[in-house]
Amino acid sequence: MTTTTIPVFFSINDAYAPYLSVAMTSIIAHADPTNHYELIILCDDLSTANQTKLGQQATANVTIQFVPMQDSLKAQLGGEHMKLRGDTFTLTIYFRLFIAAMFPQYDRGIYLDADVVTTTDLADLFDQPLGDNLVGAVADTFAADNAQSVAYVTQHLKLPIADYFNSGVMLLNLKQMRAEHFNEKFVHCLTDYRVDFIAPDQDYLNLLCRNRVLKIDRAWNVMPTSQTRVSVPKLVHYSLFGKPWYYADAQNGDYFWDIAPQSPYYAEIKAIQRAYTDADRAQDRVTEQGLLGQLETFASQNRSQLDQMERELS
Repeated sequence: MTTTTIPVFFSINDAYAPYLSVAMTSIIAHADPTNHYELIILCDDLSTANQTKLGQQATANVTIQFVPMQDSLKAQLGGEHMKLRGDTFTLTIYFRLFIAAMFPQYDRGIYLDADVVTTTDLADLFDQPLGDNLVGAVADTFAADNAQSVAYVTQHLKLPIADYFNSGVMLLNLKQMRAEHFNEKFVHCLTDYRVDFIAPDQDYLNLLCRNRVLKIDRAWNVMPTSQTRVSVPKLVHYSLFGKPWYYADAQNGDYFWDIAPQSPYYAEIKAIQRAYTDADRAQDRVTEQGLLGQLETFASQNRSQLDQMERELS
């Protein structure tokens, strides 16, 4: 019997190590013993202590490896990073866009944000038929829930709101991406056009994958929403301001707290929860309103550079 190898990519720094640990705990708890899972952590500023602690969660059929990204990114970009505005270190937000080029040994893979919990075997997501689509993903609920973000997506990005996907949970067609030179196209867009986005990595992905997205079951990326909720999540994603370690009433928080006690970071997570104050939560509301204000401003911005980039991509 052939063992299926399932690569699962994350991208974190020290701040997200405790929550990644819970995500990995949930993956391991639901892993099929007949499959092999490779958890690949793309990292920047991840301490040796955290790497050791996270690495100790490995099991007989779940391996964990850490890939420092700064040198890898510079190698991918060659001299192109010299064209970029600001510090090269800002490239860390784009880690997930380089996966296809950096890991040629994989034909497909799963990318997950660290603030997730799975309730079932990720092999079921991995086995989804992608065809020649570049990614499989779920529509972004925050974008759909707010008038300002709807305007941003439909006016600035020129995408139907139902097509704008959240990049925190993706099934990646790595073989197809390489065949279509996805990495080169992205680097060209990043270095040769001066376009501004609110969520740069997610927005680039949406534009580069336009009309090439498999819309997978919403249950695979259940985010906080004011609209109809998924009753039986397969994977819960505590995106933006819906963190259960900050909010006792976070949507689907029970899934996190059901598995968190098995994490080696549980005591630390509980301490973080206790230390989060009403003032912190009030600041979250200010930050959220600021984000919505930015979205509204961007929706009416000149998009001549973006138009030119999209013409070249089409």
